[in-house]
Formats: sequence, C-alpha cells, structure tokens
Amino acid sequence: MPAPSTSGSRVAPLLLGTLVAIVTGVLAAVFGTILQAQIFYAGDTPLPWGAVLALLMAGSLAVVAGLYSERVWAAAASGVITYVLVAWTGLDVHNHLLIGWSNRETLPGPALAGALWTYGIAVSTLVALVFTAGGLRSRARRS
Repeated sequence: MPAPSTSGSRVAPLLLGTLVAIVTGVLAAVFGTILQAQIFYAGDTPLPWGAVLALLMAGSLAVVAGLYSERVWAAAASGVITYVLVAWTGLDVHNHLLIGWSNRETLPGPALAGALWTYGIAVSTLVALVFTAGGLRSRARRS
C-alpha cells in the first residue's frame, strides 16, 4: 500500500495563512481608513486619536493573522496588504477619507491623521511581527 501523500499538509497551512492575511489586511485597511479620520481638537491643535487607534487595530489584526495561522509571514502579509490598499486609496484625487500631507496648510488635522495612518502601518506591522514571533515561540515551548 502506498504511503499517504503529505502534499496536502503543506498546502493547507499556506492557504489558511494566505486567506487569514487577506481578510485581516482588508479589514484593517477599510476600518482603519474610516477610523483615522476621527480627530479631537485641543484649541487649534489636532489630536488624531483615530489614527492611533487605527494603527493599534491594524497591528492587532496582523498578530491575529500570524497567531491563528501559526505563520509569521501571515502577519507580515496582512500588514503589506493593509498598506497597499491604503496607499491605493490615497491615490484617488476625489477621496475625502484620506487627506494627503500636501494639504497640510489648509487641513492640518486631517493631513496629520492621514500621514500617521499611511506611514504608521509599516511601524505597526513591524511591532506585530515581534509580538507574533514571541507568541509563536512561547506556544512552541509549551508544546
């Protein structure tokens, strides 16, 4: 009798990691872009609390992707997908959710929030990779 095929055991984690990374990346991009527009003003000073929460959400979703699929690359892929979708949204000149830094003279608060959200995704993804690697390492030690 032939030995059972092991190719299915290699494909399933790859598909799971890819699927989880796509779903979490899209969720982070869509809801993060909406959330980053929330700004509190202390006098004339904009406090972009929505962008900070959006970055925490994006990083958390990337960690979820990595830990759920048990693959660090899934966390990285989630962050890359988030960044690509947000950057693509920023290219639309009729977009009113994500204000570019070039508009900082007329709309300083939204421009600051948009810049923090867009460029902060890279930082939140790197932090998510550290947390994911640590979580997977401690999970492996317990097993």
